[in-house]
Amino acid sequence: MMHEFKVESTKQLQNEVHKMKELEQKYHNLYDGSPILFRTINLRGIIIDCNTLYANSLGYSKTEIIGKSIFDHVAKQSRDALKKSFQQWKKTGTVKNMEIWLQRKNSTTFPTLLSATNLSDIRGNLIGSNTALRDITEIHEARKKLKAHEIQMKKQLIQLKQLHALKDDFLTMITHELKTPLVPIISYVDIILSETFGKLNGDQKKRLEIIRTSTRSLLKLISDILDTQKIELGQLILNKNVHNLNKIIRDVVDKIKPDVDRKNIEMTIDLENKVMVLCDDSRMEQVMSNLVLNSLDFCPTQNGKISLKLDSENNDAHVIVKDNGIGITKENIDKIFVKFYQVDASMTREHGGTGMGLAVCKGIVEGHGGKIWAESKGRGKGAEIHILLPLAHK
Repeated sequence: MMHEFKVESTKQLQNEVHKMKELEQKYHNLYDGSPILFRTINLRGIIIDCNTLYANSLGYSKTEIIGKSIFDHVAKQSRDALKKSFQQWKKTGTVKNMEIWLQRKNSTTFPTLLSATNLSDIRGNLIGSNTALRDITEIHEARKKLKAHEIQMKKQLIQLKQLHALKDDFLTMITHELKTPLVPIISYVDIILSETFGKLNGDQKKRLEIIRTSTRSLLKLISDILDTQKIELGQLILNKNVHNLNKIIRDVVDKIKPDVDRKNIEMTIDLENKVMVLCDDSRMEQVMSNLVLNSLDFCPTQNGKISLKLDSENNDAHVIVKDNGIGITKENIDKIFVKFYQVDASMTREHGGTGMGLAVCKGIVEGHGGKIWAESKGRGKGAEIHILLPLAHK
């Protein structure tokens, strides 16, 4: 009976030993075959084991590594960081994702992320640490490339800003230079047309009027470019005083009346008598002139209609310029105040233009703390331009 018990106990012990060996082999296979660099150290920081990848990555054999200090394989720039992580492990029992650079046998270095956990004996006593080091060379190289790209982008941005500033300076200079000779040209044409220097025949008057009209169109184009530039740079100066918006609009109507009559356009005005606003009257006259001329361009000849309305609503002056022209499609209605945009670039328009007039209007109106927007029921159904300007405080 005693013999049978001993035999059974021996078999059970052998099975346990076999299982232990299997578990040990399984652990060893996982340890040695891991894609992560593993090393096992004692409390003094001496390497008592490592996996094949750890040895190969450093260019050593396992025999050369085991028995060495962890500080023998650390790069100079990470020596202090490794000391810190070693002390941290002793105090807290864990280290997570600390960047440590290792040095190979051939003196080259590579970055890793180090994580360490406690290793205890069967009685629970701390005997060392299992340390996992993940090679992050690819991540580090990608980070370097990203940093280099970021530096390059910053350089290009600085260059772009410099070029933009040069472009702004050039545009301002060239528009001033172009504008300067146009003013005397218009003045001299006006003097000649007044027949101060002698009588003109019909053909001469007609040609001179074409010169005057073309020169004024060119002057307006240059002025729009210059104004757009000032608005974009925040350099548009507004000399504000309290003015009656009714008078500003009526002055514009009087100046444009010859163009309206020539095209046989029906114009109606419905203006509240006294609508006082704090504004730059010359700039607001420019806005109203641009809007009316714009409507005039797109109205059909002979049966075109333009209406101007002004009233006060709450604390705002409300201006509406309405026409029965070509209208604006829904998808384009928000684009008409964008620089260089034209509702119909294919049209030959009497007053010319490059699509900057409404962009200038928007900048001036917003510079007065107001709002401007367009409304239209679609193509061929006319358009309305609305302006809200704050009323002057009484």
